[in-house]
Amino acid sequence: MTSPALPLAVLFGGPSEEHEISLRSARTVVEHLNPARYEVHLVGITREGGWLGPEASRRLLYGEDPGEAGGPPALPAGTACVFPVLHGPFGEDGRVQGWLELLGVPCVGSGSVGSQLAIDKVLTKLVLRGNGLPIIPWSEVDRRRWSEDRSAALTEAARHGFPCFVKPNRLGSSVGISRVEHADELAAAIEAALEHDALVVIEPEIPGREIEVAVLEGETLQVSEPGEIALDGWYDYAAKYETDAAELKVPADELHPATVARLKSLSAEAFRLLRMSGMARVDFRILDKQVGYESAGRIYINEVNSIPGFTSISMYPKLFDLAGIGLPHLLDELVQAALRQAAAPQPRAAKAQV
Repeated sequence: MTSPALPLAVLFGGPSEEHEISLRSARTVVEHLNPARYEVHLVGITREGGWLGPEASRRLLYGEDPGEAGGPPALPAGTACVFPVLHGPFGEDGRVQGWLELLGVPCVGSGSVGSQLAIDKVLTKLVLRGNGLPIIPWSEVDRRRWSEDRSAALTEAARHGFPCFVKPNRLGSSVGISRVEHADELAAAIEAALEHDALVVIEPEIPGREIEVAVLEGETLQVSEPGEIALDGWYDYAAKYETDAAELKVPADELHPATVARLKSLSAEAFRLLRMSGMARVDFRILDKQVGYESAGRIYINEVNSIPGFTSISMYPKLFDLAGIGLPHLLDELVQAALRQAAAPQPRAAKAQV
């Protein structure tokens, strides 16, 4: 006798500026979930934050007007697990995960703590640097300091030199990021980033190779071979989603075996230190293109993504496909991992002392 299909709610959309990327990822996820194993319930979230019913969610997913404003957060009756295919704030930052933890509903991917740490670039750097992992140096400017003492803020922002990247602290998909070549461009770049976040991160450009590694926590922790983003220029939003300028090399070419081992070890350690679960994509910069390069000092962790993209051109599923884990199998592993995590012993509230 076959087991009944598991009621699985797939969340997508949301008020973040990565709304459209979420829709693309969710379409891929929904199309590759095994219908014999999962009873998929679509839960779309509008750009204004309204949670939609099933038919309006279907319309949103496939690019149509949902036809309704939606309401407060609510899951379909009987939901046994949630797969949040949400990118950026209001979905990837721990808020939805914390709500699901309060409800006691299993959730694919990292919980509230891991999600909060991973989306915050500064917190990620502090945790990793504090444990001896190599990160890109940075400076930061917040909205209050920018308004009170712009001159001092610019001095701090420029201390690592040029060219540099100016980034909102808690956004992904290269939204709001500027590459700055000269000091006279810095103020405008900070202003642009502050439109997206109250805290701005400034990092020196690390010339060389952009490498990505995928992590999957099933019954064991699996770390993929490294892949490479090959691009003339930097990997901005257009290169990621709108053009075919970037070449995804899976696996990356001409990496020394010692470098591959180091990249995989750092990925697993970052995953552990940031209290992540289920899945992650760890992004690196390697300082130069020297073949046979081994020096761990020239490898830098750039960012760690708790809900990597699942679009047709996304690195995360491509890297595991290389390892023989096709997308239906990968999605199944992630859901089963969430169910195992939920079944593990959890902290309980202390009883009141009378």
